[in-house]
Amino acid sequence: MKIKQLLILAAILSIVLFTSISRAIDITATNSGVWGDTNIWDSGTVPGAGDDADIPSGLTVTVETNATIQFIYDSGTVVMAPNSTLNVLFDQAIAPETTLNATAAGSTVAYFANPFFARQCNYYNLVFSQTNYVNPLPPFGSPWQFFNNFSSAQGPTPMTIAGDMTLIGAIEVQQGSGGAPITIGGNLIIGTGCAWDSSGDILTVGGNAYIYGLLQDLNGALGTNYIAGDVIVAGPSTSVKTWASGVYTNGWSVSDVTTWGVGKGLTNNGSVFGLGYGSISFNGTGTITGTNTLKIPTISINGSYAIGTPITLITNTPTLNGTLVFDIANPKQITLLTNAGTALYYNGNLNVINSGSAPASGATYKFFNSTNGYAGSFASTSYPSLPGGLSWDDSMLLTNGTITVIGGSVGSPILTQSRSGGVLTLSWDSAIYPGYRVQGQTNAAGIGTNWGETGSGTVSPLIIGINPTNPPVFFRLIKP
Repeated sequence: MKIKQLLILAAILSIVLFTSISRAIDITATNSGVWGDTNIWDSGTVPGAGDDADIPSGLTVTVETNATIQFIYDSGTVVMAPNSTLNVLFDQAIAPETTLNATAAGSTVAYFANPFFARQCNYYNLVFSQTNYVNPLPPFGSPWQFFNNFSSAQGPTPMTIAGDMTLIGAIEVQQGSGGAPITIGGNLIIGTGCAWDSSGDILTVGGNAYIYGLLQDLNGALGTNYIAGDVIVAGPSTSVKTWASGVYTNGWSVSDVTTWGVGKGLTNNGSVFGLGYGSISFNGTGTITGTNTLKIPTISINGSYAIGTPITLITNTPTLNGTLVFDIANPKQITLLTNAGTALYYNGNLNVINSGSAPASGATYKFFNSTNGYAGSFASTSYPSLPGGLSWDDSMLLTNGTITVIGGSVGSPILTQSRSGGVLTLSWDSAIYPGYRVQGQTNAAGIGTNWGETGSGTVSPLIIGINPTNPPVFFRLIKP
């Protein structure tokens, strides 16, 4: 909820700010001090949304609460105080000769125009919002405005954002060829219509990644990108090209990159796809889930992960060094589709759990599906407990990826009754003793041989209306 609110509020703010811009007035700082002090500005007024701020060499102005400005220039210094916010509205943004110290805890710098001239430096929270951009050459032009940390005025600069990094509107961040690493200590939020391309250098996210737009890396030779928290992919369930040879519109593309590392789980409610040798390495503890199938070249499981969505691997055998957790109450599959004749190779640990009712004899669960057979073995296997007389048969696990419940229950169930007014409830343990049903007979002289079906089915309980003035009725459990 907080992420959605941030995206909505920032988008509204950008519209309000742009509509308020008029012809810029140049206001110059004459002394060091806090931004909101009228005494430090030559006009006697605090620079606002329609103004430019000139901060000369040797002066330091501290944004103590909230400030909105068209752009800032000259060779002075701007310092963000803790929990302060600076909104920059114009393409010129903050001039390269201006020193910006934006790392104070809780502070936010938001650029509401073309981010190309946004300062490449360290921040606490950083927002790029360009909601007014219109692609000038459809369908041949790019759908985005760009922040390039490899070819802008400052050249490639490593950046650390201690808090959150947010993209809204029509923004692409490019760590292109010759770029520099970007490290985000909090969350990465890629809004609808935005993109992040880490092809030029390493992207590290200490929190979660929320992908409403596009996340990609087209140059795996530069190492592993890493997201320490959860990855949440939202948006449309499929991603299409913006034009025939253009870029994808949304989703998480793992094409060609050597590895995307994930420290927690993955929720795929959008589009995750890839070609070549792209891989996701799951290195912690979490769940791989979502409403859509995960379809990528390959994965590595180095931690312990519950499989909550189908996973289709289209190129390579997964590396299973950790623990796979499957729930028979909601069974999913890992499918390997390969033209190279490579078998799905087992390794690591298999942990099967059951969050639902006990299975019956003969129940079969398929966890793996390979077009070229199976090889290897699990270092350990663990299966949920079964009712008396039942056991697990995993002899086909290495043949077709399935396990089966075999055997039968021991002993007989007990039929119990409870009455409330004219309603009789008959119960038995249908999980431990599957297949039993209730028969009845009406006989004033006692129990006879004329048993009849009650239509109870084989699942407890059976609820029956009764009339105490009628002749006695007898019930029994029977199993063919």
